[in-house]
Amino acid sequence: MSASPEPDRAADQRLLDAIQTFVSGRSDDAVARFHAGIRDWGDTWRGIAPHHLGAADTLSNCLSLTAPRTHALVAGFERDKASRKWEQSYTQADGVVGDDMLSGYGFAEVIGKHGPFVSTKVRTGIGVWGPHIVYPAHRHAAEEVYVVLAGRAIFRLGEDEAARDAERLPGDAVHVPSMTTHGFRTTDEPLVVFYIWQAGDLREKSSFS
Repeated sequence: MSASPEPDRAADQRLLDAIQTFVSGRSDDAVARFHAGIRDWGDTWRGIAPHHLGAADTLSNCLSLTAPRTHALVAGFERDKASRKWEQSYTQADGVVGDDMLSGYGFAEVIGKHGPFVSTKVRTGIGVWGPHIVYPAHRHAAEEVYVVLAGRAIFRLGEDEAARDAERLPGDAVHVPSMTTHGFRTTDEPLVVFYIWQAGDLREKSSFS
């Protein structure tokens, strides 16, 4: 019987360093409002055993879909994908997202309540979605920002018609204020997003419209 995979603290630290460099290098308002949380996340590391999901395998196909300023972060997660705990927030029993999403997405948390770098202030990591997936409109109390790292998606944000069908490309940031309805659909390409939550319950179950 093969041994269970062990936590990789060196990989965790590489990704934490890459995230802090990426965030501190963004001066746009959508990301800058999260600078303090990412810089001062806390001081506790704990080993998290890896867990694989098929979405992680998509990362290698996403490297060619990045922009110059997003490539390094995607490459870092691709390199260390086997040491991540890949998760999903929803199950088929929840009845809130489709089978397309359940079979083609996953996220890996680096800082947060369940991440290797423990924080109740901020939650961050990446999410990966395959092509032609709909993430239905939902909302939560935490403030959030998405930064598209690779691929493209059509985002809905609030009730503003101009923001309901906006295509976002690598490097674009989408700020989601607390309790603002949002969602997206992927195109014929896979999608990688970097996300940050702050304030509110960092593991709150979203409400769906």
